[in-house]
Amino acid sequence: MYYLGNTIFTLLTTLYCFGFVCQTSEMPPTLSNNRGILKPIKKSPSDQIRQLASDLLQKSGRFSDDIIENLIQELPHKWERHGDLIMIPQRSLRDANWKIFEKEVFQIICETLKITRIARKNPVKPDSYRSSNVELLWGNNGIVHHVDNKIRYQWDITKCMFSIGNITEKLRIARFDCSNEVVVDLFAGIGYFTLPYLIHAKAKHVYACEMNPDSVEALKLNLKSNGVDDRCTIHFGDNRITAPNNVADRVNLGLIPSSELSWEVACLALKNDIGGVLHIHANIDSKTPKTEQNHRNNKPQFKYAEWELWTNHTVSAIEQILLRVKSCKWKVAVLHLEHVKSYAPHVDHVVLDVECRPNVG
Repeated sequence: MYYLGNTIFTLLTTLYCFGFVCQTSEMPPTLSNNRGILKPIKKSPSDQIRQLASDLLQKSGRFSDDIIENLIQELPHKWERHGDLIMIPQRSLRDANWKIFEKEVFQIICETLKITRIARKNPVKPDSYRSSNVELLWGNNGIVHHVDNKIRYQWDITKCMFSIGNITEKLRIARFDCSNEVVVDLFAGIGYFTLPYLIHAKAKHVYACEMNPDSVEALKLNLKSNGVDDRCTIHFGDNRITAPNNVADRVNLGLIPSSELSWEVACLALKNDIGGVLHIHANIDSKTPKTEQNHRNNKPQFKYAEWELWTNHTVSAIEQILLRVKSCKWKVAVLHLEHVKSYAPHVDHVVLDVECRPNVG
């Protein structure tokens, strides 16, 4: 009997691997230790939600099979989790027919995922804050807690932005040694980069500029809960008005798609006598791969032609700004171009590190 079970298991696994067995999100059956009995793996949470919702719609008798199939396609198969709250993609549960079974479907999702609140992503609001446009679908409030690289964050997802996709840049900042440096964070938000500079990079002091009042309140809470509020000064308002001058060894410009509106502010923030480093975020086209690279010097290698064009434009612009606002010529050198994440098809979020030093003599 044991050998028969093994034979069946091998056959089914082979058929599955070559696509001859109907593939769902379940894995192929596994062989248990109990006399070679085949034991299927439990359905994934998304499959459980789809099955329960499908049963609900079928039993209602309200819709044709085609409509039910279209509705099921709108159920979330991935989500972003923050404790007892999940954020589902912006295209999920959009059909007006879901309103009829809204309570039942939300309860299915909550019971399956063991959560109590559901929110849906939407495009960022086109205001000067780049405010969150997340919609709370189920639950009392949008306040969430999140731990990122041992840093505690708290914010209201319906009012403040937070991008999990920026984790690689936060980890990179955490590796910096800023123990004797003053940092100016021009777009501080709830502290996405301010906190890594303070907690892991050990910045001596951070001047955090932010104009969204909800983000400022969250930033205050996050600074205090992480025990670094004594090393941070918050400048509330438009950084073009509120940012300090002549204080920074390092300036972070963490605004996408472009932070160009504050490049002059960043240059003014650098120390007049020794200068410093700018970390300039941007969304850049990635359409023309570079087939040839020059490895003879220490210059960064660019994966796409557009990245090199933007880098050259940025360096030239920063040189001109420094010449105008600092009353002397400065040397601007590219240190590194960091790829943070893919933002959209053929568009990437990058960070350009440029060193800016006054010419001496």
